[in-house]
Amino acid sequence: PQNGERLTYQIVGEDEADLREHKISVASPLGKAVMDRNVGEEVEVMAPGGVQKYRITGVESANN
Repeated sequence: PQNGERLTYQIVGEDEADLREHKISVASPLGKAVMDRNVGEEVEVMAPGGVQKYRITGVESANN
């Protein structure tokens, strides 16, 4: 992500992942990094281009 850019991802099972649709696998590095985290927390993810930082600004449940 670019500095200050807001992105929205849906965490899904491995067979449903599609980055073009912003659906990431629970087993992906980003999926693993955000699991069991809370709004306001920052996570770091190792990507091919280096470490990427993400801040969790909201969480929605599909079970609402």
